[in-house]
Amino acid sequence: MGVTDDTVREAVYRSLTAEFATGVDGRPATVPLTPFYDPTRAVIVVTASPAFAGKAERADADPRVSLLLHGADERLHVTGRTTVRDTDLEANSAVVERLLRDEPPTPKRAAMTAAADFLNTRLGRLLLDWYGLRILIEVEPTAVERMPTGGVETTVPAWPAADVDASEAATYDRIVATVVQDGWPRSWPLSAPTVRDGRLRLDSPSDVSPTDGQPACVLCHWHDDDLSALEQRLIRGRCRIDGDVVWFDPASSFHLRNRTALDRLRFVVDGKRRTRRYFADRDETYSPWPGLRTLTEW
Repeated sequence: MGVTDDTVREAVYRSLTAEFATGVDGRPATVPLTPFYDPTRAVIVVTASPAFAGKAERADADPRVSLLLHGADERLHVTGRTTVRDTDLEANSAVVERLLRDEPPTPKRAAMTAAADFLNTRLGRLLLDWYGLRILIEVEPTAVERMPTGGVETTVPAWPAADVDASEAATYDRIVATVVQDGWPRSWPLSAPTVRDGRLRLDSPSDVSPTDGQPACVLCHWHDDDLSALEQRLIRGRCRIDGDVVWFDPASSFHLRNRTALDRLRFVVDGKRRTRRYFADRDETYSPWPGLRTLTEW
């Protein structure tokens, strides 16, 4: 792979989130996920709640994926093949807790352990029982590439054509572009993106060659140190070639925000609704709220 397993493992430990990309039918989709490392099988593990199972479904449909990990002085672009485990979501949660508690002491471990501890409280189980259920996506690395960060602070410009106003743009500190090349999703960070005539300039690495009309996506996101507040927007569209410059023409976007009390309430209600639909599609039962007897026993 060109990079040792130790390097990958340390980058996983340092990454509170990593950009996880899939590429079903040549159409990329990138989301921020928290990675874990299973040393017994040398695989990277990311997870999805049943409420947001789409990322796992895409990884199951095409197991070729990529991850952008954040090391000390560089990013690692990892490509790999996935195995999706979704038969016992509660057992999967126990696996994630074990992997987390086996990590060395880091700010990531402290933040995620605090979140796991809250999920085990009565209030946590009442509001986020659905979030504690986990689908596992195991990634066996096939190739790893070093990507120096260059020490450039990322800024995101206002982008009305993608529904990103100046206020939202100012919150983001990461922006990543993704295309599918030779069947594999390929992501890279944009350190100083520019927008012109509604299009975003894509300065791709030398080994990435977008073509005119090729599907692409751009992920803008930020989060605080414990993931208690976050925001992200995934913008889908196509590449446009103008001379020697590659531009991204947005077509649609999906926005997720968890910053205010109202955001959190919507997140809980929407998560329970989505989870109920996930189990209904599988002819299984899920109760979004505990019964009165359970509440009084608390």
